[in-house]
Amino acid sequence: MEIKIVSDRYNPLLKRREIKFILDHEGATPTFKDVRSKLCAMFNVDKNLLILEKIVEETGMQRCRGYVKIYDDENILKLVERKHILLKNEIGGENDQGEESS
Repeated sequence: MEIKIVSDRYNPLLKRREIKFILDHEGATPTFKDVRSKLCAMFNVDKNLLILEKIVEETGMQRCRGYVKIYDDENILKLVERKHILLKNEIGGENDQGEESS
């Protein structure tokens, strides 16, 4: 699995990096968790600050395009991101569910 950065920009308003990438792979398409782990290691960031928004497989090729956001602060991440994206990236967990039932 090889990741190439297509664009990397910093959004000062939301205090995050917004990165578009191409992922070349052999064999089966890598799982969401595998790609997220690879990106965390590649950018040397905590897994609670990285949001993998989407991965789209290109038809007929062993290549995916993706979009990832790396936040400076976990509080801003939880304010900005939609709940289903947080669940997909396994961020928040028990604390968010406890607040809903109160």
